[in-house]
Amino acid sequence: LVAGGAGEQGLLSERFTLEGLVRRMNELYASSLDLVVTADAVWSALPARIDLLAAELGRTRSLAHSVGVRPGEHPAGDELEDITAELTALRSQVVTDPLAFWRPAAGSSAPGGGRPDTARYDRAALALEDIRREIEAVLAVRQDSEDRLLRLRDVLSRADRTLTEARSARGEVLAKIAASEVPAVSGPPTALQERLAAAAEYRRHQQWHRLSPLLESLEREAEDELMRARESLTAVTAPLAVRAELRGRLDAYKAKVARLGAAEDPLLIERYDTARRMLWSAPCDLRVAEQAVLRYQQAAADVLSGPRDAGGRQW
Repeated sequence: LVAGGAGEQGLLSERFTLEGLVRRMNELYASSLDLVVTADAVWSALPARIDLLAAELGRTRSLAHSVGVRPGEHPAGDELEDITAELTALRSQVVTDPLAFWRPAAGSSAPGGGRPDTARYDRAALALEDIRREIEAVLAVRQDSEDRLLRLRDVLSRADRTLTEARSARGEVLAKIAASEVPAVSGPPTALQERLAAAAEYRRHQQWHRLSPLLESLEREAEDELMRARESLTAVTAPLAVRAELRGRLDAYKAKVARLGAAEDPLLIERYDTARRMLWSAPCDLRVAEQAVLRYQQAAADVLSGPRDAGGRQW
């Protein structure tokens, strides 16, 4: 087979036997078929999916605009613009150069052996899904923000009341309990109140994209503040709780002694009066009072376990 006329100079020529020509034609046909099958597979797989994703992108963008998520004002708005540019470029490249989006199968000799490369499409789809969830979260804020703000106000109000109670209890402990280390009580959560006021302003001006993250952080911090207030109240009132426990223990032993007929024992009367005077006077030294209660308990145990005469007196 000669390429060009016999009189033309400088042209490439290639000679084939009939068998070689058939083999060469088969190779060219197989190569062409592979290109056609590959291009058709890419065009069948990607452009339609890109168009569907672009339609979803448009719906997400409209939803984003409805809650104030726009380019330059919110990161999700900028990301939507990036996805738009990526899908536009991706579709153009898929249409003009489909072979760039093909992954041949290792060891396959069949025409079109392989699969379309959807990595860029998949990344764009995942990014859009993440943004859609974020937009839906912002939309949910628009729908339930009033209830969430009311709950926040309630939590912060409870924290403030608890701290007020803790400060009052601290004063009582300092006045009534001697030699007691009482932790300081923090002031009201003014910083959280200021941020709560800012959240109310965002809601009033329908700045849902700013309100959403602020509400989430406020809800966490308000619960933490309430927990700290409760812990502060518990720590401050611990000496009062100890005194109450000692009073209860003393009265319980007195009732037991009376039930067993030893209420008139002079030693028990003396030790009970001593312990009671310490526990019901201010300031109360808890360590000394506890020792007095223990002495009464021990005396009661001794009296109740010892032999008695007919009059109930210990021998």
